[in-house]
Amino acid sequence: MVQTILVGDLLTLEIKRMGINGEGIGYHEKLAIFVEHALPGETAEIEVTEVFDNRAYGKLIKILTESEKRVNPFCPVYEQCGGCQTQHLDYEETLVQKREIILKALERYAGKAIPEKVIKKTIGASHPTHYRNKASLPVQKLKNKNHFGMYARNSNQFIKIDDCPVQNEQINHILRSIIALMDELGVDGYNHKNRRGYIRSLVVRVSENKNEAQVSFIMMNKSNRLEDLVQKLLVKEPSIVSVYEVMNPDLKKPGYFTEDMKLIYGKETIEEKLNQNRFILKPEAFFQLNTAQAHKFYLEMKRLAQLKSHEVAIDAYAGIAPVSHYMHQDAKHIYAVEQDPSACESAKLSLKANQIQNVTVLQSDFKRALSGLKEKKIDVMFFDPPRTGLGDDTIDLILKFEPKRLIYGSCNPSTLAKDLNALLKSYELIEIVPIDMFPYTSLVESVTLLTLKKQS
Repeated sequence: MVQTILVGDLLTLEIKRMGINGEGIGYHEKLAIFVEHALPGETAEIEVTEVFDNRAYGKLIKILTESEKRVNPFCPVYEQCGGCQTQHLDYEETLVQKREIILKALERYAGKAIPEKVIKKTIGASHPTHYRNKASLPVQKLKNKNHFGMYARNSNQFIKIDDCPVQNEQINHILRSIIALMDELGVDGYNHKNRRGYIRSLVVRVSENKNEAQVSFIMMNKSNRLEDLVQKLLVKEPSIVSVYEVMNPDLKKPGYFTEDMKLIYGKETIEEKLNQNRFILKPEAFFQLNTAQAHKFYLEMKRLAQLKSHEVAIDAYAGIAPVSHYMHQDAKHIYAVEQDPSACESAKLSLKANQIQNVTVLQSDFKRALSGLKEKKIDVMFFDPPRTGLGDDTIDLILKFEPKRLIYGSCNPSTLAKDLNALLKSYELIEIVPIDMFPYTSLVESVTLLTLKKQS
């Protein structure tokens, strides 16, 4: 396609829909143009910033016709931070748009006509602010004062934060206490320019239903004042029951946790309670970041699965096995499949704490686990994969084993739609339920039910 627009051009654009990253999308001579902070239904003046063969990007200059759903963001650093993408849109409307994102992904990638009624209304959050039960944030010393914050999206620009409105309020309070003590004791955040300082990041997790907190100091260099800081912190924040020091001096390596981690106060784990189940959490164990919405997510899985007492199920990508905890009473046996050894350990601890005996944790990848279970009749498979989705190898194994029902928890509409395109050769799509796990972000979670087609 020969492009008729250039970088720097000013255009008047009608915004037709919301993109998967929360941006508005309009069209100029059939070319999709993505514009941050523009909303569906608006007409806007934009400046073209990038042009590619199949898309372009623009900067919002002026809103000519404003959407009635536009609202003022409630976070003072919303536009600089980039951690949230939809605070400028009425919350109820974000639920509508998240369903639309799934619809558009199915239209683009699933390759089949899927009735719109299959995709249900998005299940929203009763309390869409202060929902994140874990924060993993960098710290820096700026102008002789330490701060916690975030890096602006697609940037290494540090944005300082005093109070994040989507984080649990207890987390914000603990972070402020830590920062004050860092200033008091001279345990500074690491400075990338002069290569001085100690603490790279802070990871704080709280259990909302058990009122316990866990703090991990991600260290660039050791500090002989860290233990003094911790002792003073415990006086200020008595909910903290677990504190770790994690040495992680490799700036190029992604992630926070390494093998060089030491418990410096309290218990190795904290405990969360969900659906009357106790979950035993190590610092690096994955647990859904929105406790209340996670409960709704697993209840939808349970509703759609309709497990029967004689059925055997697989809980793939199990993590610490919350799916198994929710389903075990309905099934004959469940095999929880997870590769990460730490997650497997947490899963076993939680299952033991809840006296659940009909769940077996298999530390394995999906293929190896199925190979070991080839003599067993698997009736139902549960999936909650990462954003990359299931992928061809896993789908091939599903189609080979042909379980009667698949329950697919997804955090990426695009990979969900691509996987469904392959699965619909043998399965019928019954229902997709969007769930707003991360209010005011563009992230879209959903639970899908597929049933095996009857052989003709």
